[in-house]
Amino acid sequence: MKLGYLQDVYDNRGPFVTVYLDTSGNVEDASRTVGLRWRSAREQLSADGASEEDLGAVDEVVGAHQWRAGQRGQLVIAAGGEVVFRDELPDSPEEFSDDELARVGPLPHLMPYLRLRSPRVPYVLGLVDRTGADVHVVDAGRHSGSVSVEGESGPVHKSHTAGEGHEKSHHDAVEEQWRRNAEQVAAAVDEQALRVAAETIVLAGERQIRRMVHDQLRKGFRDRVVATEAGHRDRNASEQTLQREVAEAVDAVVREQVDSAVQDFERELGQRDRAVDGWADTVTALQRGQVGTLLRSRSEVGDPPASLWIGPDPKQIALDRSGLAELGVSDPEQVSADEALVRALVGTDAELVLVDPERKLLTAGIGAVLRYTESGGGG
Repeated sequence: MKLGYLQDVYDNRGPFVTVYLDTSGNVEDASRTVGLRWRSAREQLSADGASEEDLGAVDEVVGAHQWRAGQRGQLVIAAGGEVVFRDELPDSPEEFSDDELARVGPLPHLMPYLRLRSPRVPYVLGLVDRTGADVHVVDAGRHSGSVSVEGESGPVHKSHTAGEGHEKSHHDAVEEQWRRNAEQVAAAVDEQALRVAAETIVLAGERQIRRMVHDQLRKGFRDRVVATEAGHRDRNASEQTLQREVAEAVDAVVREQVDSAVQDFERELGQRDRAVDGWADTVTALQRGQVGTLLRSRSEVGDPPASLWIGPDPKQIALDRSGLAELGVSDPEQVSADEALVRALVGTDAELVLVDPERKLLTAGIGAVLRYTESGGGG
């Protein structure tokens, strides 16, 4: 899971107010119920030292939803009197502890969100036909946009009423027009896929045109294509079948990423090379900026530390206060272990992979695949 989209959050100075709210809309008088939940959380946060400016900023956005009826939730993070991050949750945070639901501290509390929210996979969806395409784009921050491609004017429908001598030339002209239009579509898909670093591309619409577009994509993108006949340009692009196909394509990418990370970890750990297991070695690797991918159990395993110590820099992270003193940090702060981990990952551009505990892969619920070893150098 890439976490770069969270960097803007850490560009702000704390303290941070983090609120997880059950905003489900499947209860009678849901708006009033959400308001009561927020009032309770607000009182707790105020007692814990949250500023009125931060609480007022949260007031403005509580309950605002753009999608999903029924079971749902909302995450809001405020700092400096402004909302610095908010997102919808795919389910209610009813299983969260009271401490996780509302918290004020030096860092935002994002691990529950990352555990509940599926990894964000940037993708491109192209709805294609003989005349062009509608290209929809979703980046890693779940920001979406779209562009339309209208091909050159010319014949796009084959006619079987022309005379025998003209039929072949007419068909050739039509197919040449399809090819040129597909070339324009492929160029647009390439551009958008490069812009958001798309990890999958879904091509929907007419089969023959999809194939033409696929064949003219950049070579590195062709093996990321998922094709479907669901969806057409003259229909709503959010139709249920098409959205299911897109969701399945994204889920497949996530499964492949998790499996690949697990395989890398097992291989490197077995060779005692570019992998570490357990809290002590993983925290040391984070200090050195060595972690390429951190593996974390979805539920606690063993007896993990409740907190870690941090300094101003994301790599200033340690199991105890003395560990930061050795790094020259004169005034360290104690925060929850997962808060410190997420900041370190974002600050060092490392990825996070959440592993089901049933795999029994991580002896202490945490491990990492390293970018380099001390003997191998790197940076």
